[in-house]
Amino acid sequence: MPWYFIIPIVVIGVLIVLFTVFFIVNGAIFTHLSFRRRKGDKDFAKNEDARAKKAPDRLWFFSNKLEEINLTSHDKLNLKGYFLSNNSNKLAILVHGYHGRYYSVVSQSRIFFELGYDVLCINNRCHDTSEGKYFTMGKLESVDTLDWINLMLKRNPNYQIVLYGISMGGHIALQTAALTNLRPEVKCVISDCAYCSLKDQLIQATEQSPAVFPKMVVELAEAYSKIFYHFDYSCSLDKTLKNIKIPVCLIHGTEDNYVYTKNMDLIYDSIPESIQKEKHYFEGSGHTRSVVDDPKKYRGIVKEFTEKFVK
Repeated sequence: MPWYFIIPIVVIGVLIVLFTVFFIVNGAIFTHLSFRRRKGDKDFAKNEDARAKKAPDRLWFFSNKLEEINLTSHDKLNLKGYFLSNNSNKLAILVHGYHGRYYSVVSQSRIFFELGYDVLCINNRCHDTSEGKYFTMGKLESVDTLDWINLMLKRNPNYQIVLYGISMGGHIALQTAALTNLRPEVKCVISDCAYCSLKDQLIQATEQSPAVFPKMVVELAEAYSKIFYHFDYSCSLDKTLKNIKIPVCLIHGTEDNYVYTKNMDLIYDSIPESIQKEKHYFEGSGHTRSVVDDPKKYRGIVKEFTEKFVK
């Protein structure tokens, strides 16, 4: 074979090898950083800031008797939830955010408890005490949340249920509420600072990192996730919320620099006009900070909204 044929073949071969290496390295790093359990997660409580442990709502939460509940997921993971009984037929199921844990939502738990609800705070798969090697930020977690609903209704068939989620948990709560097999005992859903599209949120987060060509990085990482983890980043509320049948309350801080406030408007516009829906801005609040910045307003929104649908 003439040399002038060999050189292009070698160059193409080298480029293919380099691209393959970049694809694998990029996908492995992105997946590890975005969807795997964080190092030290199980020891988080030991190393947590002492001030967080002494926050009034946190002290209130752990002053109550908590029951640990176990759920076996559809893929045989042991998931854990923490139940606070109020001897009620009203139940609030609370879903924490990205790399959070069940006690990340103690302020919201207190609001619901003081409104007369039993409270279940779940640990998402691959978070804190729940098992799992990776999570999906919505796709598998919405199925898990539906399983939690079914489990709690076995414990008390008379429950009227409110779904609540914050950040990633808000996205999960809305995805769960849009499932076609959602139980009728779920009366409404409240979502605080949720992202609308998982892929768009990942691109936005990557744009805030040192990564070059963030959209390409995410697209290649998604292809890697499809091959090695069997999930994609297509979890988008503008597609799924067309199926929702229960009322929705949306909350978002205007100074959220992590999940931009425009996400609330995108989500709101994706909900059919036939569904009762409302949205509330918290002026000046950052990501997940609305309940801390103005607890009185937050409690009022939760109370007024839920009392329309849960008796």
